[in-house]
Amino acid sequence: MRNAASSVVAGTRVIFEVVPTHGEDRDVSDFVNGVAPGWPLGAVLTVDTGYLDQTLPIHGTADRAVLWTARHLSVRNVAAKPVMRMDDPFVVLSEVAAAAVIHGHGACLRLGSEESDPDPDDATVLVPDALEDVGLGVDEIDLVIDLWSVASPREVHRAVPVAIRMLAWAAQLPWRTVSVVSGAFPASISNLPTGAPTPIQRHDADLYDAILAAGPSIVPDYGDFAVAHPGMPISVPRGPLPNLRYTSGRQWQVDREQRLLPGNQSFFTICQRVMASPHWPGPTYSWGDQEIHRCSNSTGGAGTATEWRAYGTSHHLAHVVDRLATQGAP
Repeated sequence: MRNAASSVVAGTRVIFEVVPTHGEDRDVSDFVNGVAPGWPLGAVLTVDTGYLDQTLPIHGTADRAVLWTARHLSVRNVAAKPVMRMDDPFVVLSEVAAAAVIHGHGACLRLGSEESDPDPDDATVLVPDALEDVGLGVDEIDLVIDLWSVASPREVHRAVPVAIRMLAWAAQLPWRTVSVVSGAFPASISNLPTGAPTPIQRHDADLYDAILAAGPSIVPDYGDFAVAHPGMPISVPRGPLPNLRYTSGRQWQVDREQRLLPGNQSFFTICQRVMASPHWPGPTYSWGDQEIHRCSNSTGGAGTATEWRAYGTSHHLAHVVDRLATQGAP
């Protein structure tokens, strides 16, 4: 995001999920220290600490994950809003309320999870009480309808009626924004072949088209999990093979390469393949494409899995924002 074009920053509302790794104290501090430097001025950061134990105080304070993160982002001049869920305990919702006061950007209400699809009957019962607890009006809430993984046409077919029912429920209230989010990227790419790109269908984009075709009560914003699976990161061997997750049209081109060159320099080979392909839009398309162009010339370092994911995510954000603006479809 710190390298994204202004049009991409303006055209996205990115939810950052804090990954449980070392314990709540270090996880939230690592997140703030990682995201704050160079954060785009004026962009509002949406923070989801729901994968942590949000009821435990952060060491040395009375704050828990939601409020500690909000305070420290404010000190770093990063505008933010917290993510809440309708079944969060009161102690968490009270911190959401305090965080919203600090930043003045309301909150994001996320419905649905890995375990269950969002349900309008449950939402009718639980959402009003949750909003009362946080002291926010509906018009201060970005509603996210999370349909999780849709990795096949069958799962798309399953998800469409769920989305239609939830959008009919959402249409009864004046939310600030309403988004439908899903993900179709596989949990692992280690089983894919090397030496050439493997196309993977973007079923999350297909789902959005199917929802619009079904005539929803309101037209939602599109959301996805970019070039990642919706679940928390799985353990992978250290130093995976050079790879790139590259979005093109309604597919991802996932390219992996054996280590035929020293270190990670086989990533340069992948970048050369991308530039020679019909999927390449040029080096000025995104920061990620600029880096791919650099690597294709074997200039500088080849990077690691963290950088490769960043390049692919950068391109994906630019690609989706571009397609929505020019084609009305992701």
